[in-house]
Amino acid sequence: MRLIHEVWGVSKLILILLLLVSFIVGALLSYIWTMGYYAPQEFHLPSQANVAIERVEFFAQNATFFNVTILNPSYSNSSVKITRIAAITKEDNRLHEINASSPPLPYVLERGVSQIFKCNWNWASYNGIKLPYTDAPVEILVLIEDGSGATFEVKRPVVTLVSEVMFNSSISLIYFNVTVRNLNSSATYVNVTSIRVDVTNITPDMVTPSLPYGLSRGDLPVTFRVSWNWTDYQGRIIAISVSTQQGYVPNRIQLTLPT
Repeated sequence: MRLIHEVWGVSKLILILLLLVSFIVGALLSYIWTMGYYAPQEFHLPSQANVAIERVEFFAQNATFFNVTILNPSYSNSSVKITRIAAITKEDNRLHEINASSPPLPYVLERGVSQIFKCNWNWASYNGIKLPYTDAPVEILVLIEDGSGATFEVKRPVVTLVSEVMFNSSISLIYFNVTVRNLNSSATYVNVTSIRVDVTNITPDMVTPSLPYGLSRGDLPVTFRVSWNWTDYQGRIIAISVSTQQGYVPNRIQLTLPT
């Protein structure tokens, strides 16, 4: 009787072991079948070299450059030569070539390596003219030789400066006023560094209050008195612009002087 109980106990243990082995083998076969179906699609490597843009950074306190981090993935089939970096401003769909960067282009990027490029471009103004909306997206393009490039869309910091110019011949012909305001919606403070007139040289001693002049977000407007004898320019068209240390140009105003 005892022998029968021992045989029955051993049989139950063998049965449990067989079930465990069957479960493990079944799970393994199922995994192999699944990976055999999906792995070729998941791990299909590109036939051409390619890059990825990991990050684009704009800095509110300096509108004269931006940083772009470019990665040549480890699964890429070779090193890549980066030939061009450009930006497309969405408000006007214009392509802006980046003509200067650090490190300079063209640049060879090895497999599995990422590199930060400092790109010199005044993204708040173009040719001295303020872009319509500094908060509109900008698309960064990276082009490489013999391969697939990359794009990355990002928003720039919002800095909203407004300026007004007033010439009044009934008051004076030896000065004019420029009023500048940094709106509360701006991302940072600014320092007004210069006021320019296209027909003459305006030096700092000609401007009151003195420059540079700090202007925080939401501050009351500041009116600059510019000492300049504009008698000989009455009835003529001139252009006036305000510049800041951070690279923002509120606007470039063209107007006909009163007679």
